[in-house]
Amino acid sequence: MKTVGVIVNLEKPGTRELLEVLGEKASKAGLTLIYDETCSEALAQPREECDPFFQKLDAVLTLGGDGTLLGAVRRMQAHPVPILGVNFGKLGFLTSITQDRIDEALHALVTGNVLTSKRRLIECRYRNPGEEFHSVEALNDVVLSWGTSSHIATLEVRVNHQTVTTYTCDGLIVATPTGSTGHSLSAGGPILAPETNALILNPICPHAMTARPVVMNGETELTIQLAEHSKSLVLACDGQPVADMIPGGEITTRSTDHLIELLQLPDYDYWEVLRDKLNWRGSSIG
Repeated sequence: MKTVGVIVNLEKPGTRELLEVLGEKASKAGLTLIYDETCSEALAQPREECDPFFQKLDAVLTLGGDGTLLGAVRRMQAHPVPILGVNFGKLGFLTSITQDRIDEALHALVTGNVLTSKRRLIECRYRNPGEEFHSVEALNDVVLSWGTSSHIATLEVRVNHQTVTTYTCDGLIVATPTGSTGHSLSAGGPILAPETNALILNPICPHAMTARPVVMNGETELTIQLAEHSKSLVLACDGQPVADMIPGGEITTRSTDHLIELLQLPDYDYWEVLRDKLNWRGSSIG
């Protein structure tokens, strides 16, 4: 019998109701469920610590939106397991399985009749002046933006240690193919097929009409440094703030060999999801 961990965003409408009947559905399907601490509190179950929780699992089932799935990826750390996401959010590029197909999803986890897409993580190393480097990994993107000032940011960019340009902008996005349909897309970036070995460098609101998103080889090492006269910015990975970056601070990003397996039902079609989520209808003739 397979063991599946359950991670849920109880703020999403409908998740609590499904959680209450999920155990019975899973038992009938032939699955053993282990709940994370949020589920455990909602169901009055014993808590599971993070590392032992993931070490016990054959797969993870997330109930929420893409943010819930990304949160699960962050928590896995050294113990990655395949993830199947059920969408209770809005767009749901990563969690495309709808709530009414939960029984199919459970059956697919039992039989192994699922599609697997292996997605590469990106590593971000960062430090402020006088500090040592810290490291974090992300599935979607690394973003330098926001800050407490409305002033402009000045960011110096190097590719494989070679100077490329200095952006005057509101921030920068470094996105993976998985993250190309996220923040980068909203900032005018291209969509990359998931299997593409590439990264996107995308300036946010650049103060130059010639500044455009750049697609580069996935093995590229990007270095972004805040100029001495730049405003401070917030570094976020997969939408979660990581550090406040001050003038002189720098980050480096590059793809890793670490892979996350995203699971989908057998009839999943990436391009159909894009057509649906982005409302691609094409043009009619006549």
